[in-house]
Amino acid sequence: MTEHHENRVVGSGRPASVGDLEEEHWTEERRRAAKPVPLPTERPPGEQPVAEEAEPAERGPTGHLPPNPPPKEQKETTGEQAESDASPVLNPLVYPYTTCGKLFFTQNGSGFAGSAAMVAPNVLLTAGHCVYNGGWSTNVAFFPSYPKRAASDPAYHFTYSHVAAWTAWTQNGNRAFDYGMVWFDSAPGNTVGWLGLLWNVSTTGRVWDAVGYPATPAPPFDGNTMDEAVGTFTASSVPGTVGLTNDQMEHGSSGGPWITDFNGSPREYANGLQSFHINDGDSVEYGPYFTDAVKGLFDWISNPANRH
Repeated sequence: MTEHHENRVVGSGRPASVGDLEEEHWTEERRRAAKPVPLPTERPPGEQPVAEEAEPAERGPTGHLPPNPPPKEQKETTGEQAESDASPVLNPLVYPYTTCGKLFFTQNGSGFAGSAAMVAPNVLLTAGHCVYNGGWSTNVAFFPSYPKRAASDPAYHFTYSHVAAWTAWTQNGNRAFDYGMVWFDSAPGNTVGWLGLLWNVSTTGRVWDAVGYPATPAPPFDGNTMDEAVGTFTASSVPGTVGLTNDQMEHGSSGGPWITDFNGSPREYANGLQSFHINDGDSVEYGPYFTDAVKGLFDWISNPANRH
């Protein structure tokens, strides 16, 4: 592991006092009123740009956790999805898009909406600033394939049990650690499937499919449609991060996965996510380069001893 020795994982559980009331928090009215979580357009205070590199240095052996399609839903056939400009996902109810959805949460008393994806039966991957922004998010709820599932669907929505992130994000705002994870006792992945998780992989020639719920620029985006943008690696001047070309998705897309292939597999592995950009209107977005610290966060939140 290469992170600073004082960097550690911290988390927060759903308040026991909330009880079942939180299950009904995200009414249709509140969902409509939720603000697209801003995709940051500035570097954190004190962070200095560095000279761009062709690709980030690999930080140990490549590692992965395998993907898993849902038990009953179809897989997308190769070639059906757009390969150029950002556009709506043709069918959010086929794998791997079943794993993706809209994330609603409360921060500082206001309701927000971002993007996320399942990476295990109980574990959701999203941006660090969706789980922590000056304090832990509450009322966290995941709506897979939003808004394509009816309220009667068993996979309509799921309410969180715990959130976690590295202190490099929560205390220092380090963009290389702008990712968080959410634990659901209800195990949404057993119904909607989950993406694999991939880290320490070469970025040379890598293609990512960014998936999320951008509300800007509007048009073409409206915040209530699952969109995707297929692009390739480009260098970033922010340490520990990488850029994705052809990605115009902005506010509301935070936390949406960057899905890629591994060893000739289809695009079924989360290997990055929407984190920040430099200016509104850019066609390059940026996210953390996934190292084994991603697996460290996954292991921490998967350990029952840490969820209390």
